[in-house]
Amino acid sequence: MTDDSATPDTAHARLAGEIRRLRKAAKLSQPELAQRIGYSRNYVSMAERRSGNLPSQPLVNAIDTVLGAGGALRGLRGQAKREQRDLRLSAATGPANVVEAADQKGLALRLAETDSTSDSPQLGPNLEDVLSHLREQWHLLVKTDNLLGPRYALSGVLSQLDAVEELLASVRPEQRRDIVRVGAQYAESASWLYEDMCDVTTARRWCSQSLEWGLEADDQPMVTWALFRRSQQVAERNAGQILSLVQAARRASRDLPTPMRAALAQQEAYGLALDGDELQAQTRIDEAQNWAATDINGEARGGHGSFCTPDYLEVQRARCWLALGDPARAIELFEHHVPRLPTVYQRDRGMALGQLAQAYVSYGEPEQAARVAVEALRIGRRGSSLRTVADVKAVGGRLKDHAQLAPVSQLIAELAAG
Repeated sequence: MTDDSATPDTAHARLAGEIRRLRKAAKLSQPELAQRIGYSRNYVSMAERRSGNLPSQPLVNAIDTVLGAGGALRGLRGQAKREQRDLRLSAATGPANVVEAADQKGLALRLAETDSTSDSPQLGPNLEDVLSHLREQWHLLVKTDNLLGPRYALSGVLSQLDAVEELLASVRPEQRRDIVRVGAQYAESASWLYEDMCDVTTARRWCSQSLEWGLEADDQPMVTWALFRRSQQVAERNAGQILSLVQAARRASRDLPTPMRAALAQQEAYGLALDGDELQAQTRIDEAQNWAATDINGEARGGHGSFCTPDYLEVQRARCWLALGDPARAIELFEHHVPRLPTVYQRDRGMALGQLAQAYVSYGEPEQAARVAVEALRIGRRGSSLRTVADVKAVGGRLKDHAQLAPVSQLIAELAAG
């Protein structure tokens, strides 16, 4: 076992000690903290080591946020990075081109060149290459999320946001707009991923950042999309605020790609269903079908809203019927369209199965509800979709009076296994 007392008092050592102290103060084990930040336990263990590799910036950012360090951990990491740079510079002469890895997954973060007269990185001639790389990585991370869930996508998204923030720290004003536009995409993705991990506070913070950057870049479709995402973060039964935000999104940009129109229409349908307006809710879903997307690769190549395939929209129609208090119609649609969702959309499948389980409970079919809930639970846990897991836990709570039934007993056992 390493003797921490023998470790030099470096910023790296202080960072590791502070992470450990704050984690214990929050009464979290290493696995529990790992689950909250979307990393494996090994990453947390590595971050608490006083020697060896310095933990990545995205990892420290996530820990700082979850443990409420208020930027202290970020500051220590920055100091440790400067200490490492000073040691390297003392052993080398002249300017150097710097290419850093984002994390152990090997995503490239930035291309910069060091000015020999300044400690700050200056943008080199490769800015457009960097932006092209960031745009391409966004599509790949969207697919990672759809296939595997936030656990596997979040670290990459945070890594690229770190790259964006470092570029913005040294960019000239005339270059800022394109970087901010890319940053808004990543901020919105971070918002979505944290939302799926049931961290609504952080999700809203990133959504606000996306909106701010979208406004700065005069990217009206991005502003619209940020408002749409904000409508998804509203308390479940607050129909008025959902509808108000969707209407604000429509006003923000009237010239939208058809997938975004479909997404807005289905979200407005859900708000109308919560408000008890059956006719208008169904009309909005019909309108959304006119703008349905055809993305079966899960990479959002057609832009925001590409997930709104015809079957996805019918699943949302089923969700509306459930909100309207008609589980029979909801079940019929769920059963027909969930199996037809593109296979890449695993997280959407898990969420839809969780809603189908709720419909079965409302319809008085506890055994079928439990069977479907177990399937949803397994999908949710594979991808760390804590929202899906929370939906299944709610189903388990509603089924507790049927614990004598074998499928319900299995569901309760799997929930308890945690």
